[in-house]
Amino acid sequence: MRRKVRFTRFDLGLALLGVLLVVVCAFLVQMSNLMISPPRPRISTSTRPILGVALRETNDGAVLVERAFGPAARAGLEAGDRIVRLDGLDSPSIEEFSSAVTSAPAGTAFTVEARRPLPNGIDSGILLKAESEARAISPAEEGVPFETVAFPNPAGLTLRGWYVPAPASVRERAPAVVYGHGNGSDRRQWLPLARRVHERGIAQLFLDFAGRGDSDGDVITLGAREAGDLVAGIDWLARRPEVDPDRIAAAGKSMGAVAAILAASRDPRIRVLVLDSPFADLGDVVDRAVRRRHLPPALLRPVIFRVAGWRASFDPASLVPERAIAEVVVPALLLHGEEDGLVPIEHARRLAGAAKGPVTLVPLAGEGHNTRRSRDTLDRVARYLEGSLAR
Repeated sequence: MRRKVRFTRFDLGLALLGVLLVVVCAFLVQMSNLMISPPRPRISTSTRPILGVALRETNDGAVLVERAFGPAARAGLEAGDRIVRLDGLDSPSIEEFSSAVTSAPAGTAFTVEARRPLPNGIDSGILLKAESEARAISPAEEGVPFETVAFPNPAGLTLRGWYVPAPASVRERAPAVVYGHGNGSDRRQWLPLARRVHERGIAQLFLDFAGRGDSDGDVITLGAREAGDLVAGIDWLARRPEVDPDRIAAAGKSMGAVAAILAASRDPRIRVLVLDSPFADLGDVVDRAVRRRHLPPALLRPVIFRVAGWRASFDPASLVPERAIAEVVVPALLLHGEEDGLVPIEHARRLAGAAKGPVTLVPLAGEGHNTRRSRDTLDRVARYLEGSLAR
């Protein structure tokens, strides 16, 4: 005789509690992963299709070839050519052009129609075919010389990066800048600045933080230990005979910006800061992320910090750049998107208000945390570095 199983309200409550615990545990693991071990692209194994053009947009919306190399140069495209059509795409924007190339397999043949200015003032129409090719991203795409470098951080882990020297025309010891990237990125994040800063006579060090890119390590600490990585980069730059050790800047994006603030509060060799989207207090960022999932921050934040801190051996609650910047006396350019949903622009205003040194706050209208910065913004950063690092 089959016995009928009856569930009581108590049994149902236990089952619901079990499901809730599983959901909460999964959320805690997910949050700690986002903090200390987000997906990690490797530069050494990452390639993308390229056509071999660096583009710029004019004030009237025209897209011009700033530099041609690789497939585009072999096909006959030249600097100054105005892009009219890419395959069936009329008057493509820079983003549309890039998307069309990178979304197609390497080896795809593209038909490019352009207008070329002639000495007599009349444009000449050109039509050519260029076949994309797979390449690893590097400063070579920006048309600047570079070397691959490696050096240890304070924990003995090997950091890897690119060094772009100042132009050979610079006869004296050159100023320099070291770049720090965001938590989900690597040294490639700052490459759009490479040529602009190079042309202003500044040496550059693009590094992968420990646990990111091709550097050693498995975890990150959202700026806590990354500050030491930036200092290790400054040590490396200061030993270069062509670099002026008294004119070194630190630039950072998100986690890298936090690291730059912390490094500048400890290392007087940093003379200038460029900060893009730093947070003022990590606790506020985590509370916001928890609240958006309709969960109680007061209960979960301490547990998230405990899990992440245990896994990466650091204290997340100590990450309060708003306090550290009060010890920073050097000038800073502070960029922040007005539509940043991850780290609201209020964090930038708090940092600017707490800073001991002069801060130029630049709100970026319509831009979010990971929005690609515009040509005007990149030009502004390059000019700021040039002016701030001048003798």
